[in-house]
Parts: sequence; structure tokens; C-alpha cells
Amino acid sequence: MADVGIVGSGIAGLHLGLSLQAAGIPASIYAEWTPEQLLARRLSNMVARNACTRARERRLGVNHWDLASHDMGRLSVRVGGPASIAFSGRMAPAQAVDMRIYGARLLEDFSSRGGSVVIRTVRAEDLEGLASRHDLLIVASGRANLSNIFPRVAKHSPFTCPQRLTMGALFRGICYSEPRSLEVAVSPMNGEILTVPIQSFEPDLTGIGILVTAGGRFEPIRHVRYEDDPAGFRSVVLGLLREFAPSVHERVDPARFDVARPQDLCYAAITPTVRRGFRTLPGGRRVIALGDAHIVIDPITGQGANNASHAAGVLSEAIRTATAFDRAFCERVERDICSYVVPVSDACNARLQPPTAHFRELLAAASRNQGVADAYADGYNRPDRFWAIASSAERTATLLASLDLPASASMALRRPGAA
Repeated sequence: MADVGIVGSGIAGLHLGLSLQAAGIPASIYAEWTPEQLLARRLSNMVARNACTRARERRLGVNHWDLASHDMGRLSVRVGGPASIAFSGRMAPAQAVDMRIYGARLLEDFSSRGGSVVIRTVRAEDLEGLASRHDLLIVASGRANLSNIFPRVAKHSPFTCPQRLTMGALFRGICYSEPRSLEVAVSPMNGEILTVPIQSFEPDLTGIGILVTAGGRFEPIRHVRYEDDPAGFRSVVLGLLREFAPSVHERVDPARFDVARPQDLCYAAITPTVRRGFRTLPGGRRVIALGDAHIVIDPITGQGANNASHAAGVLSEAIRTATAFDRAFCERVERDICSYVVPVSDACNARLQPPTAHFRELLAAASRNQGVADAYADGYNRPDRFWAIASSAERTATLLASLDLPASASMALRRPGAA
């Protein structure tokens, strides 16, 4: 029976380890932190898991946070500008959990079920030795020292520097929307504000991510630190909510509004990158890239963890049915994972740039028609399928035609079923 080593204990490594464990395949997870250390860390990200990811959690028996009170059954979008657009679409319920709590609990689950957890910092120079201990070694850590061993795929990596600076924090004093929603406020040339109800170390917290476009009107959040000036920081955030996310601002209780704890705040600047899915080490053994080691995307679409979970499921099934871990196996796994995660990455990269004419038409149609709004919201759960439509003027026109909506004059309408 194969023995698998997994470097990294994010959602990709944990879901893979738990999936292999459920299939009776021995696996070791090399984690940088113990569960106790994870719980004590500063906030590193805010993750909304879509319905597909939550279904995997149920199959793995790690759906510890399935509280209906935190289910987000709608995606609400507001695009500001001279002709503002707003709509809210129904989606299969998503949910947000503090990833410090999530990672610590799943690592404990893996260990308590008999999995081997090794606490150590693995570097690129350690991979040769680790690969010799296992039949297959997976790198599921996005740390640059490790992910950089996998070659960059230029075709799907259009940026060489971060396109947004992201500030994320957990706040008290914001009432939840009714119904619960993942809220996205877009301000062209300035950035985006993402808002989610989140389960964390205390009840009723709200996660807010402010994605800053350099030189835009969100810039002030880059220049005031909560640790140095809490009141100034709160004032800047409230000002941005008031002007650019008014539906969130109207639910704020100014007397209670504050960051929950000093460690409940983070900053990130990510360069979206697609890398090759495997690498042959100098000694001849191969390692497979998974999660952020393979494809890292900007938080703008909230799909990083969902991508990682999906890829872990694909890889787990491939390992379960494999007869050899040769180059053909690695190429097949890379192809199968990329068929889903690369379109999701491409969709994310498109959101970081000015929208095309047909995408603007899609947004406008969603504001006029609930069917289009629901189709748009369903894209959060099925982002690969949604991008297949939204990336094409022709397929976008087909969608609108199927709902008996007029497309813009520049779009050639085609009926459903056309090639």
C-alpha cells in the first residue's frame, strides 16, 4: 500500500490527508504549527467555503460548523460608478469559519484518527530526503521557498506583481444581513470590499476584506495601522463602508464597532500565479504541487480554499486508484486538476482588470432579472462553469437569450443549444 507524505497543513493538505485516511492509505502531514500554535496565530486569511467544499467536509466527517445561522444563501453585489448596479442572487449556502480554528480542528481530527503529524518547517532542500521516505510526496504549502520549485506557467500568470493590497479583519458591532449574504462592493479603479458573517473565537463577528487598488480612493487604509491608532483605523474603515458599501454601513453600531482582537487583522499582497503541477527532483523522484504551491489566486473571488479542496479530492482519488506514481501519473493528475482550477484562476485574473463589454452587460442584466442574478450567484459554487459562460461574449449572449433578455446590440444573440 502506498505511503504518502504531505508538506503543508492548509485546506489542501488537510483535505488530502483526511481523504487518504478514509481510504485506508497511510499519510503523514508535515505541519509548521501545532493546533495550539495555530489557534494563537494572527489572522492569516478569511475563507468562505462554497457548497461543494462543504459537501466534501461532510463526506470526510469534519463538518463541525454546519450552523444554519451562518449559512450565506445569497450573493449580493454592488458596483459603484456613474451608473451603479446592484443585485442579490440565490446560491447554494456557503459559510465562513476562522481558518485558525478550522485548521487546528482538522489537524486534530487527522491525528486522532491515527494520522501521522510531524511538526517541522520544511524547506526546498529538505524535499529530496522526504521524498525518499515516501512512495509519493506532495507539496501543499504556498511558502515561496517551496512553491518556487515548480515552474511558472506564463500563459495563465499574466501578472508579475500583486494587483491588490488586501486588509482583512474581524469586527464586532455589525448586524448580519437578512437573509445572510456574501456581500461584494466594487468600486472601479479603487478596489473591492468583501463582507461575510464568520464563526470565530467569539459570536456574531463579521469579516471584512478591503482590496485596495494602488492609487485609488481605498489608499488611506494602507497608511493607518490599528496598533498605532485604533480610532483612526476605525474611522477610515467606517468612511469606506459609508461611501462604498452603504448596505453594510447601515448595519454598524458605532458604539460597538471595533476589531475583535489585535491579532484578528491581517494584510496580504498576492501575485496570482499558476505553476506546473509536478517537478522531478535531482535524485529522480517526483513531487506533486497542490493548493497554493500549484495555483495561488487573489482573494477577490474568494475561491482559494475551494480550489484547494477540489484539487485535494481529485488527487486523493487518483492516488487511490493508481498502479504507479510515474510521470504519466503526474501528468494525468496535473491535467485533471487544471481542468477545474485553471478556469477559476483565469476568472479571478479577469476580475482584477477592467470588465469586458459583455461582462458589464451580464452585470446589468443581473440587476434587472432575478434569473440572471441567480445564475451569477451560482457561479460562486460552480466557478468553472460560470467562467465558461462569462469569458465568452457569445456564451453570455446565449445565457441572456435563454432567459428572454435582450443583449446589447454588439452581442450576436444565439439560442441555447447552438454550437
